[in-house]
Amino acid sequence: MTKADCPMSNTSSLSTRSIGQLKQAFSASRSVGVNELSGFYRGEPAGPWWFRLNSGPTLAVTGFGGWLGKQFLGEGRAVNLFEREGATQQHFPMTLARRPSLIDGKDTLALLYPATARAPWCWVTDELRWASDGRILGMTFVDRPLMKQLVFPFMLRPGQG
Repeated sequence: MTKADCPMSNTSSLSTRSIGQLKQAFSASRSVGVNELSGFYRGEPAGPWWFRLNSGPTLAVTGFGGWLGKQFLGEGRAVNLFEREGATQQHFPMTLARRPSLIDGKDTLALLYPATARAPWCWVTDELRWASDGRILGMTFVDRPLMKQLVFPFMLRPGQG
């Protein structure tokens, strides 16, 4: 398979693909290793225009307004970074774990929010896989009735903060 044949090689449009196309790209990609991540990764929503347009208000309502991305701290820990009140703040810590993906059952890196986090984050899991350009394609799942079949994709870009 050449790079042109790779589902995630055309990364200029990866962030704007349909949810179904992003799920296919995710399934075709290599999982992220726990020790491959260090430092800050800037986040952005991925998906069709209507999904990206609605992501800001949705994030604000769920307590994620001002989300900048994720900071990987080592030792299997990470935290979300936010721009609030003119400063960068850390909220919603996560634990990194290996487990079967909710999309395809293959091994993946999961970011687990604590059961003590505010709703809906106490029910959320993020899964990560590598894109061919060094970005990370993430999929957010909410473990609640009527939400379990939905996925909320995002991209992480290393070292831009």
